[in-house]
Amino acid sequence: MNKIDKEEKPKKSKTKTKKPGILESHFNTIVVIFLAALLLLLIISQVEIYQLRQSMTDLSIFYQDIIDNNMHLRDKIIEQNEKIDLVNRQFDNYRRERITRDQFTEIYMQLQELTGMVSEENKREFYISRIVNIISNNNNQLESETIYEIAKNIYEISIKYNFNPLLTCALIKIESNFIVDSVSDSYAFGLCQVRRFIARELAENIGIKWDGAEKTLFNPEKNIKIGIHYLSLLYDDFGDMKLALTAYNYGPFKVQELMSQQGEIPNNYSEKVLDYYAQYRGFDIEQIDEILYREMEE
Repeated sequence: MNKIDKEEKPKKSKTKTKKPGILESHFNTIVVIFLAALLLLLIISQVEIYQLRQSMTDLSIFYQDIIDNNMHLRDKIIEQNEKIDLVNRQFDNYRRERITRDQFTEIYMQLQELTGMVSEENKREFYISRIVNIISNNNNQLESETIYEIAKNIYEISIKYNFNPLLTCALIKIESNFIVDSVSDSYAFGLCQVRRFIARELAENIGIKWDGAEKTLFNPEKNIKIGIHYLSLLYDDFGDMKLALTAYNYGPFKVQELMSQQGEIPNNYSEKVLDYYAQYRGFDIEQIDEILYREMEE
């Protein structure tokens, strides 16, 4: 054999082709899915952030409303406490001075009203009972049924005009002493002594048919309606109960004239009315200004 033949022939190199793996073959798809998922998460987070911001805004508004309501409630509580403290001080003063039964009852009713523990029906019964006693002590010629009707009218008409019924009683006490058919020298008629020359216009203003002075003004209900309506107009004009009472007696034009001239305004009539008012409520006349101021505030 040839030497060349004896030499080994070079082996041919066989190159094997490596197959790509699963991750490599789907790499682009995985990247796309990952980016899509990331984008979705980003969108969801943005939505949640927006919703959170909206919730925070709503919560902030709600919280501010709570603060405003609490401040309003606090002011009301402070105002209510001041009124209760005032009544409590009066109660303590009168307790030291051995208050009368009427004084105690009046203070008790005020406390009940301020704390909301008295119903309108109880309040009505309390005042009508007081008014019945006042009328009975001044005019024993009236029948009990008539006295009750007058008391009921005094209460209902006074409440309508935001006057204390006992103030109306004091006015009638001074004007007519609860004599239904009383007539003055100046032709003022009935319980509230309404003058004839203005009574007709006042009656028409509140829808009362005018049947002449006696027939209209001797009717207790009509007379009280006209009289208290007139007092209410005067109170609106002058803004002061003492001036309104003086105008009720002397006439509004006389009072306006005295005020414009800075003249001295007579107060004997208003003091008489308010003196009885203080008595009926169980207070001293020295406290009447405080009573009137508190009623005006209420």
